[in-house]
Amino acid sequence: MDAMSLPIKFIDEYLPKADPVYVVVYLYAYRFLSQGMGVPEVVEVAQSLGIKVRDVEDAVSYWARLGFNLGSKNAVKTLHKSIYTPTEISRTTENDKKLKWLFDEVQTVLGKFLSSSDMQTIFWIYDYLGLGPQVIMMIISYAKKHDKTNMRYIEKMAFDWAEHGVDTVRKAERHLAKLDESQSYEYHIKKLFGVKDRDFTPSEKAAIEAWRTTLSPSDELLLAAFDINISRNGKLSVKYIYGILKSWAEKGINTADQIAMDTKPAGRTVKRSNFEQREDIDFEARELEILKKRLKQS
Repeated sequence: MDAMSLPIKFIDEYLPKADPVYVVVYLYAYRFLSQGMGVPEVVEVAQSLGIKVRDVEDAVSYWARLGFNLGSKNAVKTLHKSIYTPTEISRTTENDKKLKWLFDEVQTVLGKFLSSSDMQTIFWIYDYLGLGPQVIMMIISYAKKHDKTNMRYIEKMAFDWAEHGVDTVRKAERHLAKLDESQSYEYHIKKLFGVKDRDFTPSEKAAIEAWRTTLSPSDELLLAAFDINISRNGKLSVKYIYGILKSWAEKGINTADQIAMDTKPAGRTVKRSNFEQREDIDFEARELEILKKRLKQS
């Protein structure tokens, strides 16, 4: 890639207000950022431009106050898609075969003509986030597969990929494999816990992903933790279940028998009250019996 472009609106609104030295530093930094490369160290930038290190530091601070972190590969990519005009997009498309191919493919996969706003989003992802056509099409195909074809979802997903450096086909394939594995596990958990009428919240998904990757509990442990959670709280709490699983992992517990030993009362002192407590029923034993029956049925 031997060329780079800056949005006209960015040039009109930001560059005229900046000190000329700050502009030079920005353009030099953007030369690397636009190609997905890291910006050199401040001393190296100063030497290359023939200016003082302090001037470079002041320039970096100036752009940072405006939301453009020149030390991060993707942090400058924060401007809204509206910076691109339909005319600018049209002219660029005429001279960019990859972009034209991308628009055609997106329309084919989504099964609709792209609106002006749709094209702004796709162009923003392509030009500003710097994702290639094939990577963008992987995002589009994934969104289509999961019936989430609104541009807001696609834009958010693309930004997340750019932030995490998922900018090549190989990286995208690995990332999608992880997403599929995670979602498949979530489906398994929903089925195991009997969750049918709702999706997991983002915080619940985070907890499930955390215990999947760090604890890898068996279904036996999951059901045991689920039953304890229900008996104590009366409703599903993924966070509470995660806490139970972490506690068991720290104690080296991984079977139902070990759970029974862990929950067995040791030297409990019974406090007298105004009513006689029945001693002919072992409530914890009954609870364990119910758990064992549930495990055998699953």
